[in-house]
Amino acid sequence: MRELTFTLEYEDGVDPLMDTFIENPTLSSESIASCVRRDRLWSLERFFGSSSALDSVERIRLDDETPREEMTKSNCGAVRQHNILERSPTTLALYSVVKRLHTCDSVMAVAARHLDLGGIFQSHRRGNCFKWRMLMPTDENVDVFHEQVETNLDEGIQFTLGRLCEAEQLNYDSLATVSMPQEQRNTIRAAIQHGYYETPREITVSELAEVLDVPQSTVSYRLRQAEAQLAKGYLQRSDEEFRTQVSHHT
Repeated sequence: MRELTFTLEYEDGVDPLMDTFIENPTLSSESIASCVRRDRLWSLERFFGSSSALDSVERIRLDDETPREEMTKSNCGAVRQHNILERSPTTLALYSVVKRLHTCDSVMAVAARHLDLGGIFQSHRRGNCFKWRMLMPTDENVDVFHEQVETNLDEGIQFTLGRLCEAEQLNYDSLATVSMPQEQRNTIRAAIQHGYYETPREITVSELAEVLDVPQSTVSYRLRQAEAQLAKGYLQRSDEEFRTQVSHHT
């Protein structure tokens, strides 16, 4: 498996969705996608931010009267179908299917035309940066993909190539495997997204409480409970993996 990374940096006014990220510094998103055919893809993107920022994202994705995302110089005739899987005051999850990729020159459309099918596309958005990680069976035609993306990107979008190498471990979402109340899940996701667990910390509990619009004591309590659940889930999962390995060797 091969791994390709790159970053798109947007100037203000180029794309309505990225403008929303630029205007809302605490807004971020994580997505995973794959091309199921040369002409079709699916994606799952989860947005984290204030309720007003998520409202803007929802309008751009779902309201036909609102200007939609733009990435290339040419007009895109692809057909998009969006479905809300989750919505809370701080989280919005959208499942999307895009058809008629042959009418488009976006990153995913170019990938569908030139790269092996079956690849996985991960991305992260925050501020003016749209970071991509592509996992592919081979790196055949990567040079063509790179050239075509740079050629077709709209003015005001800068392409920066990262690395092309053997794929590293797939990012693992431990939150998805642990049962906890939705309030705790939303709080710890927001803490992760806003850098609470970074060294040094990028946000305090007090600041996180302002972002979530809940009392500081509530945020502290939910974080403690969520951390306890994650620790128990990790140990349980580790014990199960150990027992499985032992049974395979006996």
